[in-house]
Amino acid sequence: MSGQPGHHPPLRRRLLLLSTVVLIGLSLLATGLMVSYSKKTADRSYDIMLNSAILQLANAVRHGEQGFIVDIPVSAFATLAQAPQDRVFYRISINGNFLTGYRSLPSPPPKTPAQRPLTQQQPDFFDAHFSGEPVRVARLTRLNTERQPFDEIQIELAQTRLAREQLSDEILYPALELILGLLFSALLLLWLGIYYALRPFTLIARALARRRPRDLTPLSLPVPKETLPLLHTINHFIARQQQMLERMESTTSVTAHQLRTPLASLRALSENARDEPDTEKRQRLLAGLIEQCDQLSLTVNHLLNQAMLDHRFHSQELLPLELNATARKVCLALAVPALQRQVELSFEPAASPLWIQGDEIAITQMLNNLIDNAVAHAPAHTRVDIILRTSPAPAILIRDSGPGIPLGEREKVFARFYRGSQHRYLGSGLGMAIARDVAEHHGAHIHLHDNEPGGLEVEIRFNTDRSAP
Repeated sequence: MSGQPGHHPPLRRRLLLLSTVVLIGLSLLATGLMVSYSKKTADRSYDIMLNSAILQLANAVRHGEQGFIVDIPVSAFATLAQAPQDRVFYRISINGNFLTGYRSLPSPPPKTPAQRPLTQQQPDFFDAHFSGEPVRVARLTRLNTERQPFDEIQIELAQTRLAREQLSDEILYPALELILGLLFSALLLLWLGIYYALRPFTLIARALARRRPRDLTPLSLPVPKETLPLLHTINHFIARQQQMLERMESTTSVTAHQLRTPLASLRALSENARDEPDTEKRQRLLAGLIEQCDQLSLTVNHLLNQAMLDHRFHSQELLPLELNATARKVCLALAVPALQRQVELSFEPAASPLWIQGDEIAITQMLNNLIDNAVAHAPAHTRVDIILRTSPAPAILIRDSGPGIPLGEREKVFARFYRGSQHRYLGSGLGMAIARDVAEHHGAHIHLHDNEPGGLEVEIRFNTDRSAP
C-alpha cells in the first residue's frame, strides 16, 4: 500500500480482487481433482473388462505333449470389443521366453523380489506407450504345476486409451461446466455482497455530507451491527464537537461580559485621573487604575491558559508522569512569591514514586492555581502544606490556614468567574474552574474539606485505573 498523501486504495476493488484470486485458486484445485477423478474412474471401469479378458487368456494357456499351446478364447476379446475404437495387444512368455503375441510390448515397471509374487489371482495394471499410442497394460503371473520344476507363465494384455479418454471427458466436461458456473455465480454474489457490505459507509458519508455546518445532532442510521462501532465513534466525535462549541459559546459570552466591565472601569478611572486637579485624589485614582489593570491582566492570562488547555485536552496524548517531581517543580517556582507574602510552602513527597497518565503542562497549571489560591488566602506568617500520598489512591493535598470556604459555596467556586464571599484578593474567578477541568481530564476529582484547626484542605484524588505502571 502506498503511503503517498492523497492515495486511497479502493477497498471494494481490493476485496473483489483478493476474493477472485481465492475463488479461481479453489476452482483450479477442484478442476485438478476432477481431472484425476475422471481418469481414475475411467480406468476402473475399463480395468474390469481388461481384468476379465486377461483371466480368460490365462486359462487358455496349457501344456501338452508338444509343449505349451495357447487356444485364445474369442470371449476374451469380445469383452474388450465394447471399446470398438481401441486396439488390443498381448504377449505370453514362459519362464521369461517369448511364446506368442507382440514381442516388443513394453515391460512393466521393475519390482523387488519381495514385491514379486510367484502367482497372482489378479493382474497388475500400469500405463505405457506402444506403437506411438498410450496404452493400459494388465500383467498376470501364473505357475504351471503340471510338471517339475514349475513353469512361470506371464501374460500381458494391453489396450489403447481412446475409450477411457472418451469416458473421462464425459465425466470431466459436465463437472467443468458446473465449476465454471459456480465460479461466475460466486463472483456475482461476491460483488453484490461486497457492495451491500460497504454500502453503510456510503450511507454514513452521504448523511454527513448533507448536514448543515451547525447540525451536530447524533447520526441515526439503519446500519449493520458490524458498522455500529464506526457510527458510535462518529457520534462521539460529534458530541465532543458539540460540547466544545457550547463551551466556547458560553465562555465567549461570559468573557465578553467580564472584560467589558473592567475596560469600562479603566476608561472611567483614566478620564477621572486626567481631569482631577487634586494631586492626592489623582494618586488614588491612579492606584485604582493600576489595580484594575492587574485584575484585567490576570483575567486575560487565565483566559489564555483556559484556551491553551482546551486545545491540549483535544490534541495531546496523556503520557506517564511522576507527580512528586512535578509538584516539587511547582513548589520551587512559587516559593519566592509566597515568601514575599510572608507565607511558607511545605512540600512532603510520597514515600514512593507516584505515576499517573497525564499532561505535565496541564497538571502544572492546576497546581499553580490551587497553591496560589492557598497562599493568597493564608494569613501572614503561616504555612501552606503540599502533601502527596499513594494510598488509598494517588492524591495531592493542599492545606492552608485561611478563612476557608463556606459549605454552601464549595460547588459554586468551581464555576467560571465566581468569587466567593471569603475572597481576600483580586482574582479572575477562573482559577478553580481551570483546576477542575484539568482534574476531570485526568480522571481525578477535587474535594474541599475543612482544615484543622482552621482553613481549607484541597484534595486532588486520582483514580487508580488511570495511574501509569
